Amino acid sequence: MMRAVCWLTGVPSRSNYASSVWRPILALLCLMTISACGDSSPVSPPTPVSTGTVTGRVIASDGTGAIPNATIEIGTVRTTSGADGSYTLSVPVADRTVVHADASGFAESFRISRVTAGQNTPLTVQLVRVGFTQNVPTASGGTITDTNSSAQIVLPANGLVPSTGAPAANVAVSVTPINVSTTTSDMPGDFTASASGSITQIESFGAMLIDVRDSNNVRYSLTPGSTATIRIPVSTRSSNVPATIPLFYFDGSTGRWIQDGQATLVVNASIRYYEGTVSRLGYWNADLVTETIVVTGCVRNASGQPVPNALVESEGKTYSGSSRAYTTTDGSFQIPIRKDGEATITALAGTQLTNTATAGLAATNIVLDPCLVTTTSTDGFSIKLTWGASPNDLDSYLFVPNHYRISFRNSELGSLTELPFAQLDIDDQSSFGPEVVTITKLMQGTYTYAVHNYSRSQNSGAPGITESPGRVELSQNGNASVFAPPAGEGSKLWWHVFNIVVDAQCNVSVTPVNAWLDQAPALSAAGTPTFCTVN
Repeated sequence: MMRAVCWLTGVPSRSNYASSVWRPILALLCLMTISACGDSSPVSPPTPVSTGTVTGRVIASDGTGAIPNATIEIGTVRTTSGADGSYTLSVPVADRTVVHADASGFAESFRISRVTAGQNTPLTVQLVRVGFTQNVPTASGGTITDTNSSAQIVLPANGLVPSTGAPAANVAVSVTPINVSTTTSDMPGDFTASASGSITQIESFGAMLIDVRDSNNVRYSLTPGSTATIRIPVSTRSSNVPATIPLFYFDGSTGRWIQDGQATLVVNASIRYYEGTVSRLGYWNADLVTETIVVTGCVRNASGQPVPNALVESEGKTYSGSSRAYTTTDGSFQIPIRKDGEATITALAGTQLTNTATAGLAATNIVLDPCLVTTTSTDGFSIKLTWGASPNDLDSYLFVPNHYRISFRNSELGSLTELPFAQLDIDDQSSFGPEVVTITKLMQGTYTYAVHNYSRSQNSGAPGITESPGRVELSQNGNASVFAPPAGEGSKLWWHVFNIVVDAQCNVSVTPVNAWLDQAPALSAAGTPTFCTVN
């Protein structure tokens, strides 16, 4: 400890007056010296933590709507979704963060997001309903098989341990298969795997979640040294299914998949599954590490200016996988897709979406030309139709106000830069889809979206839309809604999915219809278009 000593005597002075003048001055200097000679260094104020927000809705992947009371968390920050499924989290800035969501009756989800300082990142979280649950004695273990698929786990006797407390006599074992052939949005993570510090893209051939809890909602894992046998139903858009395949488990803390073991393909009539032995519970995935090429492209706004920090996503058309990248300051991006595979590529800049393009079927790096273009405001819509391996061909139809129709016909493909400011970006005729319709500018009136079973119209023995199963995802303003076929399809060929209504004040609403029709919806009357700008 440093000490400061001040002597106020011995001041050179020839008079009491001089002494009375110097003493207060020296006293002040003494206090200043003591203050400067403290025993600790000045403490710098803490550096403010930059934050951003992640906001969106939690919805059911099967099209049944919003999920209230879901728990959403990023790190230690947690919130609960509202009655409409909405949530908002304010969290530290990060290039890549894991968003965890869980709700009663649904498989937990792990999504990946970027958090940008002072900005809002939209993120819709889709949850899959738990597939099958069975009560099992912990002492004897047992076999749990999903009644609607080949998903299965065989648990050993005395092979379970709780995360806390003593084990219960009985536990609830849930198995939930993930159908990656119809959508990649249900898969946890971002189709990346981690091994020895290296990050790789992966392609899925089927996945499932094994969740074990007791009546107190305590989670269970396999005891050290125990193993279980699992069966993962084959689910893929790929035409080539390998006889053996690596197994990967999901690490929720990093949002990456970790390779551990392998599985063997089993074919029993029309049923196909991968069977293997695992030493842990949770998400398991039958994957191949993807050999990739790089697609270089750009994102521009309607005025041709570069759009930085836009999220660019690819989704396989001929394989079950996806990837993501962000545009740089000049609006350019580089994104990996499977070598010799075909994929769709689209972007989202804040709440402004772009058109969707197709790329691939190449063995070397390629350039996507022209650039993806954002909508002029938040009034853009994207409609994505996907389905299963059969029927071969389902078709998207958008009936636009003022007597316009968007379809696969050359005269009805539409345009995004002139009337009707709606376009069929992608048409698919060979199973799975997607078919994508984009709207860039709304006009007053009613837009009607419907799906036609083209295959059944040509062959009455073709499967229905419900059996396939068909699925429609509507995106607008950074949020997504999912629609699934209702009951009662029978022999009908048309599924009227929803209407987008734009009133005279340019208020926009989406009205679910979910009705089966014998014939196509009627065209609207011709007239003079009145356009809206929704900001």
